[in-house]
Amino acid sequence: MQRNRTTIFDGGMGHLLKGKDLRLASLDGQQPDKYFLVGAYANIEQPSVVEDLHLEFIQAGAEVITTNNFAATPWALQSFGRWPSVPTSSCKSRKASPSCRMPASSERQMAAILEPYVDLFLCETLASTAETMAAASAACRSGKPFWVSWTLEDSEHARLRSGESLQEAVKLVQSLPGLQAVLVNCCAPQAITAALPVLRAAAPDHVQVGASANGFKTSTTEWLGGGTTPGMVVPDGDYDKDDVITSQAYAAHAKQWQKLGATILGGCCAVGPAHIKHMTEVIK
Repeated sequence: MQRNRTTIFDGGMGHLLKGKDLRLASLDGQQPDKYFLVGAYANIEQPSVVEDLHLEFIQAGAEVITTNNFAATPWALQSFGRWPSVPTSSCKSRKASPSCRMPASSERQMAAILEPYVDLFLCETLASTAETMAAASAACRSGKPFWVSWTLEDSEHARLRSGESLQEAVKLVQSLPGLQAVLVNCCAPQAITAALPVLRAAAPDHVQVGASANGFKTSTTEWLGGGTTPGMVVPDGDYDKDDVITSQAYAAHAKQWQKLGATILGGCCAVGPAHIKHMTEVIK
């Protein structure tokens, strides 16, 4: 990647797959929404649907697409006694995606499985420094370039969801060989705007900075704990009737992130191809 240009990557797959109301035999009689398992098992039972979504993101302007394995973790699959399905689910997905979103709970196994097939690893939605070191160390050992991305409190304080500082998290990985970028993801757009100056200041000069926000009006903080999100002002008109951010509003946030030094931009939950297309047109 060139530092003097902006790289666009894809958005969230899970919300799109849920919206297709897939009938998956593996989840018959279960409650897959609780553990986001539709996305994981779509790789096995409906791989053509997954591939079509990857292609939609590419056609929208994404230059990096990420493996659909966010829910392929022991935490989710052991709840149904299906942890051995992780290798199958991940390998089915990697054929369409040259980079891997690597959940922190299965770092070493996922890295070993996917290393022959991907161009880089994306260790994302890391909520603590412990998760950071586990995921980043596994990615580093692979010998591939890797990105590290943290999920933040939905506030203006640039803190991980564990309460630890973003600066401290960056310090843990800044010297690891292969680190190509540091990002923030899976939080409100306003939280990302507040965190990017902190992230850019903490990152080494040779490491790029990036962002991908959630598209839901209800923040992750609200979803996990209920109540409201202090300090997060949501302008009228930024969200549609389904409480998903509009493409225009998301692109406006992304343009601001670019001005703050972000050179890698994409989307997280509920950010689809239409968002990426509009963002690409505005950014490029």
